[in-house]
Amino acid sequence: MALRESSTKAGRDANLALVTGTAEDDGNVAHGALLAALAEAVARWQWEAVADLRHTAAARLGSQPASDAILVAAGFNGITRVADAIGIRLDARTAEASVALRQATGIDAFAHEGKWGAG
Repeated sequence: MALRESSTKAGRDANLALVTGTAEDDGNVAHGALLAALAEAVARWQWEAVADLRHTAAARLGSQPASDAILVAAGFNGITRVADAIGIRLDARTAEASVALRQATGIDAFAHEGKWGAG
């Protein structure tokens, strides 16, 4: 299973175990473990960890890519929370297309009943 552009550029499929915290390496994504830790700290509102990881990411990736990673993680987290709060559900096509991805990542375990159904 590929994460579109990043896998294409890397020449290999990303290991989705990285998302679930069960990968033993970078999950075939450059700096994957660092990016996953940064995204998790943002999602958990662990601001001291975010600050520490931001410095590490800036040293390894550069300051702009580190900032971009934090912005994407924060934006995704916010958009998802807004959609859940106002009752937006995935359209049937997207829900169907994401079944394998949701199974591979175990994300359904975090969803309330009806999350993936159109509504």
